[in-house]
Amino acid sequence: MRPRMGVFAAVVVGVGVLLGACGQPVGENATGSRIGQGAQPQSAPESDPEVTWANQYCGAVVGLLETMAGMPRVDPTSPQSAATTASDMLGTLVGGLDRTLVNLNGLPASPAPGGDQAKRAAVDSYTGIRDRVQQAKQQLDSAGPGTRQGQEAISAAGNALDEIASADLLSGLAAAPRLQDASRRAPTCSSLTEEGSAPSLATPPPPTA
Repeated sequence: MRPRMGVFAAVVVGVGVLLGACGQPVGENATGSRIGQGAQPQSAPESDPEVTWANQYCGAVVGLLETMAGMPRVDPTSPQSAATTASDMLGTLVGGLDRTLVNLNGLPASPAPGGDQAKRAAVDSYTGIRDRVQQAKQQLDSAGPGTRQGQEAISAAGNALDEIASADLLSGLAAAPRLQDASRRAPTCSSLTEEGSAPSLATPPPPTA
């Protein structure tokens, strides 16, 4: 199973709008509909703490997916509107990453070996991406519309989005076999994947001792 990436692809296209592509008006998402913020994980069997923990881990990532699906798209009708809506989009992404980090940091101690290391790896990965998106937003806000600095800021934001798009959203649990197995029975993890390939659990696996 592989994570669903259609949302990421659509958002990366939105970043490309400011660099010369066409986009949707601000306020619409990649699918043309509005999606609420802050996904709640689907219920997992309470009798299995490993499935419950994996379900909560995946729930943090589902929230980020929904944030990205609901992000405003860049309005290219003028340099000013393009810069303003791009800044709004990046601000929304920063907020989604902040919520993901809160949810990851709020996970209880892992019931199986490797889970806590996977959580730390995920937090480190998303923190780095969040900081790069925030820096790009600040650079864009301080640059004039249509300036070279503004274009560089959008390129930097696009690179950060590419990092998310290329990440295997479930890879962090690869070093925790019991949790990786539990994720196959966790409904929220299942919603992140599609059948047809081997499962792997976002972020690089934690380093081995």
